[in-house]
Amino acid sequence: MGKKLPNPPQIQLLVNAAMPWAEAELRENGNLRAAAAWLATGASEPEFRTIMQSETPHHLSIQEQEAMLTGLLRPRWQNGELAAAVLVAPVLYGRKGSAERSLAVRLHAETQDGYCADILMPYRIRTGWRWRGSSRNRVHFSHPVAQESDSRFSDSPAPA
Repeated sequence: MGKKLPNPPQIQLLVNAAMPWAEAELRENGNLRAAAAWLATGASEPEFRTIMQSETPHHLSIQEQEAMLTGLLRPRWQNGELAAAVLVAPVLYGRKGSAERSLAVRLHAETQDGYCADILMPYRIRTGWRWRGSSRNRVHFSHPVAQESDSRFSDSPAPA
């Protein structure tokens, strides 16, 4: 299990903005695109953005989608315009010492005061009953795991 990290209020606000979108995407489509949520300095409401299909003409990988979002946010971060930011992406998550892998939503979270962590939200998708024309899946999240991470927005290069 990951180490318990403090969760600043700005990060909770951004997680609360991103996770309903992630759950809806998984329920409707069974997968995720990369997305970002951020809180401008002095703002009380977060902003949210996904990679739109029109922006990915050649079906960019999740890593390329995250790089696009990071590139959009990094200048604003470095200018002090953002108080906090979260990158959202699907990942395979494995517990230390186990070969078993699970699907997870990774929320890479940073605040200007130095908090930097990856919050992993493991999930399972179960195909729902197809009654009344519903094509929705059921998404079950298990306990989140947080682990320290390197900054993607500071002057240092982003991790590969």
